[in-house]
Amino acid sequence: MNWDNIYKLLEMYTQHKHYHILFDKYRINRKGSGRAMAALLFQAVNNKDVLFSAIPEEAFYDWLTHHQIDGNNYSFVYNLVEKPDVSILKKMYDNRKELIKLKLWEINPGNESEDLDSVMPNLTGIQLIGVHKDESKNRYTFSFVSPCIVHGKRDDGSTRSFKKMFFTHCVVSSDNYECKVVFNPTANLDNVNGVQKIKRTDWSEIANMFFANLKKYIGDIKIKAPLWIPNALSRFVEDATKHNNPIITRHSFNYEEQIASIATDLLNKAELDPVNDQAMYIRFIQDIQFSFEAQLVEKYGVIQEESEAFEIFRQRSDGVTHTIDVESREEGLSGSAAQAAKRSRGDGDIDLLGVNFRKDDRPYKFLVEQGRDAYLVRGTNTFIEEEVVDIVIRRLNQYRDEIQAAGFSIEKCGEGTAIAASE
Repeated sequence: MNWDNIYKLLEMYTQHKHYHILFDKYRINRKGSGRAMAALLFQAVNNKDVLFSAIPEEAFYDWLTHHQIDGNNYSFVYNLVEKPDVSILKKMYDNRKELIKLKLWEINPGNESEDLDSVMPNLTGIQLIGVHKDESKNRYTFSFVSPCIVHGKRDDGSTRSFKKMFFTHCVVSSDNYECKVVFNPTANLDNVNGVQKIKRTDWSEIANMFFANLKKYIGDIKIKAPLWIPNALSRFVEDATKHNNPIITRHSFNYEEQIASIATDLLNKAELDPVNDQAMYIRFIQDIQFSFEAQLVEKYGVIQEESEAFEIFRQRSDGVTHTIDVESREEGLSGSAAQAAKRSRGDGDIDLLGVNFRKDDRPYKFLVEQGRDAYLVRGTNTFIEEEVVDIVIRRLNQYRDEIQAAGFSIEKCGEGTAIAASE
C-alpha cells in the first residue's frame, strides 16, 4: 500500500466522524485531530509487533473505499421495476478483485498542477474501486471514483481549474426495489467525468450517469418514475405534524357543531349562501377548525409517540407555488405555520419537505424532494449516516405501499418534475 497517497486522500476527503465507525468497531480510542487519527490508523493496519494487525488490510481497504457513503451527501433513490438478480450481485462481489483495476492508494490526489493532464493521470473515466457486502441486509454497495473539475482561485485571486476525485456509491439489494446513488455535492463543480449539472443545483444528470454505469455490472435494470412521491410526502407531513394529544382531540370534537354554526352565521351575515355554495362553506369550516386547533396546540402542546421522531421545517408545493418555512430549523411546523402549511397542502402537490429527525438524542436535518427519475434525500450541512437515510426511505416505502394498495394510478399524475435542489 502507498501510504503517502493514503495520507493525502484522508487529509483531503475524510472527516473526523468518518473514522468513528471503524475505530469503534475495532475498539480503538479516538484522537482529537484528523492527522492523529490517520497516524493511529496506520499503526492499526501495519503494526507487525503482534500476531495479527488490529485492522486487517482487506477490512481497511473496504472502509477506505466505502466510508464516504456517510456524510453531507445527496442520495438519489431509484424505484426499480424488478429486484436485482441475487446471483449476479453475488458473482460481482465474489469476483471483485478481478473487477477492480485501480486501487485507491495508486492515485496521488495531492498534485495541484495547472497542467490537469499531469494530475492523477491514472484516474480516467469512472473506476470501480470497491464492492461492499452487508450480510445482515443482503445489500451490495458498488463504490466508484471518477475525475471531476472544480474551479478555484490562484494566490493572486484569479480563477483556475483543479482536477479532483469524485466518490460515488451505488447501493442495491436483492430484497427490495430500490437503488441508491450517493455522493457528496462538491462545491464549485464544473463537471464530473465531463458531465455537467443541468442547473446550478440540479445534480440529476450526474446521478443518472452513475446509475447507467452500475448497469454495466448488474444488468439493464429498469426504473419507474417516482410519481407517488407527492402523495407520500403529504402523508409524511400529516403524520409528522400530528399533535397526538387527547385533550386537543377532545376539544376539537366537542366544538365541531359550534364551529359549523359560527361559519353558517358569519356567511349569512355577509350575504353569502352556505347552502348553495357547499365548497365555500366546507372550506370556511376547515379554516376555522385549523385555526382553533392551532391555538389548542399552542396551549396544550404536542405529544411525541415515537422514539424516532420527525418534525417538518419546510414544505413546498408545486415547485414554487407555496413554500412554508418555520423561523427556526430547530423546531417543527406548529401553530400558525402548521395552519398555513395544512391549508397549502389542499391547494397543490407537495414536492419538497424539510425534515428534522432525532435518533439517539442526535438531531439530523435533511430535505426530501421529488424528481423525474429518482427522488432525492439530501443533507442540509449535516453529517448524516447512511442508516438514517435508510430510515427515511423505509418510511416513504411504507407510504408508497399504502398508496399502491389503495389503487393509486400513476397515469393520473403526469410526468413528474425534474430534480432541482433548493437552496
